[in-house]
Amino acid sequence: MGIQENVLLWVAVALLVILILVIVKLVTDRKKQNEAYLEKIKEVTEEANRLKSSFIANMTHEVRTPLNAIMGFTTMLAEMDELDRETRLQFLHEINENKDTLLKIINDLLDYAKIDSDTLEYTDGDVDINALLNEQCMLRDAQRKAEGVHVEFVEKMPQCRLRIDRSRFAQVMDNLLHNALKFTAEGTVKVGYRKLANGNFYFYVADTGCGLDEEARRTIFDSFVKMNYNIKGTGLGLSIAKSIVEHYGGGIGVDSKKGAGATFYFTLPAKLEFHEHGKF
Repeated sequence: MGIQENVLLWVAVALLVILILVIVKLVTDRKKQNEAYLEKIKEVTEEANRLKSSFIANMTHEVRTPLNAIMGFTTMLAEMDELDRETRLQFLHEINENKDTLLKIINDLLDYAKIDSDTLEYTDGDVDINALLNEQCMLRDAQRKAEGVHVEFVEKMPQCRLRIDRSRFAQVMDNLLHNALKFTAEGTVKVGYRKLANGNFYFYVADTGCGLDEEARRTIFDSFVKMNYNIKGTGLGLSIAKSIVEHYGGGIGVDSKKGAGATFYFTLPAKLEFHEHGKF
């Protein structure tokens, strides 16, 4: 065998060795990637199981609390004949409040499930925004006035009608009001809206409550987030509001500082304004 043939043989052997090394490296890297991927799946699964367990425990507590209150006050009303009228009315008030709390928990969970599966229903129509907000503010003010908290409708356009689902828009505002009142022990909750320079609509709910720190501001619209676990609720109201607002092409946010109140706001696009011949 000549020198040329020997050189070619050694080159072929070298190439074969290099090829084998490359294959081994690729197989090793793929194995490491698969192991890392499996480890990641394991971590995600464990976190999902932890969150599921935490969610079930939290929801069990949230549902059981108003149920126990309803059962307790109902039993006392049925068994204690000597109760005076004022005490009976107070018991009925507690039963109604806990009934409303339980109903909100159930509705929030149902809506969250529909949002998660993209099946939340919307039925758009002509909505008188001034009438709706005035109604909500008057109702909330009547409920909290005795506690020293006032709800005021402070800013509005002379007339505003949007092509939107009335119940969903009311749900967004109600969730923002509910959240503001939960964290406002005294003072005011102000509601208003205006049209921006670009034609979009800006709605807000401003309170004089405890406010939010920076970390809370970043996570407040996430699902199942609660700023205070001693206060009733699922931690879903604001995330549901966010989903509804984004369905209509708007955005939602909050301006706040710890101890200085909070202003929750959302925008809706100008195209939602309802125009009817002869009225606008």
